[in-house]
Amino acid sequence: MARYEATVHGNIKELKKYILKNRTRLGETITVEEESEGTVDGVGYYVAGLERYSVLGQSRVSLNLMMLEYSEGVRVVATSLGGSTAMFVKINHWGEDNFLSAFVTLLKEYERKK
Repeated sequence: MARYEATVHGNIKELKKYILKNRTRLGETITVEEESEGTVDGVGYYVAGLERYSVLGQSRVSLNLMMLEYSEGVRVVATSLGGSTAMFVKINHWGEDNFLSAFVTLLKEYERKK
């Protein structure tokens, strides 16, 4: 499992639109498996589960994405997991790291455009 956390400028609607518009840059086989968005006590949120095929691990890997909008911007927490073909010991982190790395690159490009 790998994790990345950052606060970026902008708002959730803009960031979500940018990520979903450019999602194929995260992998050709990417799908949005589930998502939820809304506002609780004035705090906007977006939660999504993205999935793609990992050639290196020969399995599916997931990217769990959580975004919270607050006065400083949007807090983003992305966690990648999966991609192991082992039963008891996780021996393959390549697919997870690769998925998360592609997401971080996309997020940093968004931030540079702000």
